[in-house]
Amino acid sequence: MENDVVLDISDQQKPQTLMDKFRDHYNDQAVDNRVKLSAPRWVRGLLIFQTPTQLFMFHYYIIPYLFEDYDDWTQYYLKVLVTFTAIQCVVNYICTILYDTSMSNTKDRPDIQGLSDRWENPPDHFVSLLNHNGCAIPIPESEEVDDSGFLWKYCEICKIYQPPRTHHCNLCKVCILKRDHHCYMVGKCIGFKNQRYFVVLTFYVAAVGLVSGCFQFKYLQVFYYPYSYAWTDFIPPIALYRWLFGTVDAMSLHVCVMILHVYLEFMFGVIGFFYFNSQIAIIAKGKTLYELTKSVPVRNFNSINRNFRSVFGDFWVLNFLFPMQVIFRQRDDGKTWEGIKVDHNANLQGKTN
Repeated sequence: MENDVVLDISDQQKPQTLMDKFRDHYNDQAVDNRVKLSAPRWVRGLLIFQTPTQLFMFHYYIIPYLFEDYDDWTQYYLKVLVTFTAIQCVVNYICTILYDTSMSNTKDRPDIQGLSDRWENPPDHFVSLLNHNGCAIPIPESEEVDDSGFLWKYCEICKIYQPPRTHHCNLCKVCILKRDHHCYMVGKCIGFKNQRYFVVLTFYVAAVGLVSGCFQFKYLQVFYYPYSYAWTDFIPPIALYRWLFGTVDAMSLHVCVMILHVYLEFMFGVIGFFYFNSQIAIIAKGKTLYELTKSVPVRNFNSINRNFRSVFGDFWVLNFLFPMQVIFRQRDDGKTWEGIKVDHNANLQGKTN
């Protein structure tokens, strides 16, 4: 007993290395929650700030001045186009957040039947399969694997059985149906029900960011630089100081806001461009980002058009004009996957290696 006490004390007094501190910080759930909650707050703040102010800049400064040689109808349609793209960004951002793709644990428990009968009219929730002792009720061997070869795995955290291609998110603390990745910019997991809105959102963020950034930069270059200000005045902190404390050569508020817009729009434009192209490439392959990063042995035998319809529904291109969830629903149910199978050859090669 004395030796045990001595060992315990020595372990407690042992100084932590830098790697130990990093490991404790990484495993701290409170830190995970702060990371999860902090990103959407400042993103929403920028969205609330940038959307109306950017519309104002285009309607009252950029289009009337940069396109003053064009007729009134051309300027009118340009304003309509700018307003349409802004609405698309806001609507798809809200849809990405509100469409919940997680699986909740409920008290009701329908009887376990065959996979085809059980999910003929799939519910929007999943149930806990526990006995009175709190232990998992095993699924019969005939129903553990469907014809695709996917296993129905049990999540010890959520206490539910996961359909194929479903994975648990440690940040959201729920199981995500067809989990693609956790987006820190949105503050939510991207999965089966909201991936279509996320892809359209990234498209418009990239288009609005890069195009609007170029136009606002051109406006500042033509009307303010180098006639009124030095190049250092176009650094946001200096521009803010010039607007707040300038006297004779004080900077106008709309110029200060436009300078900030240029930086933000190019930043979000590059991020949106990267995400949009990566999502399109992944969807064309019929896989998810999680499956690619974790090297999940999945083979997709469907055509590229079928893979896009699985995410966006029929006439999937129309999603980039208007959210089409009500009219063209997704063909898949998020639980059974036609034309997608487990690559057993990859599993055998991995075991031999």
